[in-house]
Amino acid sequence: MKHLFLAAAVSGTALISAAPVFAGPADDTIRIASPWKIGALIPSAGTALSRTGVVETLTMPTAEGEIVGLLAESWTSNDRLDEWRFKIRSGITFHDGSPLTAETVAANLTRFREESSLRTAPVTNIAFEGDEVLISLDRPYSILPAILADWNTGIISAANLTGEPSDSVAGTGPFAVADATDPTMLKLSANADYWGTQASISNVEYLFVPDAQARQAMAQAGEVEFAFSLPVTATQMLAGADNVDVNIQAIPRVRALKLNGGMAPLDEVAVRQAISYAIDRSGIATSIVGNPDTAASQLFPASLPAWHDASLEPFAYDPAKAAELLAGAGFEKGDDGILTRDGERFSIEMRTYDSRPELPVIGVAIQGMLNEVGIEVTMRQGDWTVISDGHTDGTLEAGIVSDSFVYVPDPIGALAENFYQGGGFWGSMNWNNAAFDTMVETYQKTVDPAELAQLRSDMVAMIHEEHPMVTVTWYDDVYAVSDEVANFSFDVYERDFGLNRLTWATEG
Repeated sequence: MKHLFLAAAVSGTALISAAPVFAGPADDTIRIASPWKIGALIPSAGTALSRTGVVETLTMPTAEGEIVGLLAESWTSNDRLDEWRFKIRSGITFHDGSPLTAETVAANLTRFREESSLRTAPVTNIAFEGDEVLISLDRPYSILPAILADWNTGIISAANLTGEPSDSVAGTGPFAVADATDPTMLKLSANADYWGTQASISNVEYLFVPDAQARQAMAQAGEVEFAFSLPVTATQMLAGADNVDVNIQAIPRVRALKLNGGMAPLDEVAVRQAISYAIDRSGIATSIVGNPDTAASQLFPASLPAWHDASLEPFAYDPAKAAELLAGAGFEKGDDGILTRDGERFSIEMRTYDSRPELPVIGVAIQGMLNEVGIEVTMRQGDWTVISDGHTDGTLEAGIVSDSFVYVPDPIGALAENFYQGGGFWGSMNWNNAAFDTMVETYQKTVDPAELAQLRSDMVAMIHEEHPMVTVTWYDDVYAVSDEVANFSFDVYERDFGLNRLTWATEG
């Protein structure tokens, strides 16, 4: 099996030959090769508008995780934490010249409520009074300011709220859309009227490049200033390049096997536990991810100490235990080695997507591991919508996914988004656990530190035991930065490239 890992990890890494361009400083344009598609020009459709600084949210996290104001100048709540008022900054205009108002913000939050992280909040009403947005909830909800820092709650102008498809969008950020007619490229220009730190570089080209080796080649050839989510082999392949630096950044993200807990036999805890025992996380982390320390021992990594419980027994690789659990659940191996029960073969379709290049490779490895214990797995690969669409229409059986714990800059947001009341696109599916839901709701109205700590421990332990999804590895992101660029810092929250802070290195 280790040979399978290594072959899968290094296949297809030959670089595409390309002549160096080094056009960035010459035409004052930052070029970014990204695995994340642009999609519709609305904040909830993808991260491109947020990462490039076109749209902004009401709040944002500091590097330390504190929630501070962005478009919201300040906020208050009542004693019960079920009514919140957000004061909107004055003097800010959208890229189309219209003013930022509380009315427009309220219209945005209402329009995109079901498409953003607000769908997990118990909101009963969104309104405005003067320069304040009023949000009412049916129960105490302490994490609302953190929810409003998620990239998918970005604010766009009233003219863009018609619901009609558009090839442009007006936000309030440091860069404005100049051309979006090509679905694989977003051209931006610096917003001269930006209310915050003005960009010193005039133009940005955000390129959707789904193939990881192509992104790597573009970085090496000097065709782009940034390339994200590169193969782990890029650290060796580009080690000798004199025009680009390759970095590895630990981020609070997880790779996991998403399971449909509403479909037999995946609705049985023992079966999900058996699947977990069948997966060699250490082998995957070492030979595919390239860092044995990323093998997941539980849902949250030690880099999130408030949520990492060192007392939990680590996830183990134990095919014999997997076979024992499956036999106990009534499965028997047929002549071809595949398990059957009541005449039904244990056969599932596993989906994945290639914007995270290691996911299909991990999927193939897990396919082989599950086959060894008698579970037949067929693979289906596409873009990320094979997961979200399958979750929505109920056809998803299993999927290899990647998700951040801190898009909502508080891990309780990830739990509420992905495990509460049946789960979410990148978390559990049809896992309905009333006790867990009650703990999530209690956490959101609790202020006592000791009680919060106990709730965190109990929630993490429940997920660890019941395996509503099977955690495989934690995450390092591999990215390349041209040595022509200065002042870049990686955002572990994955919501903002900070392009307005960049300068050309030649500027001194």
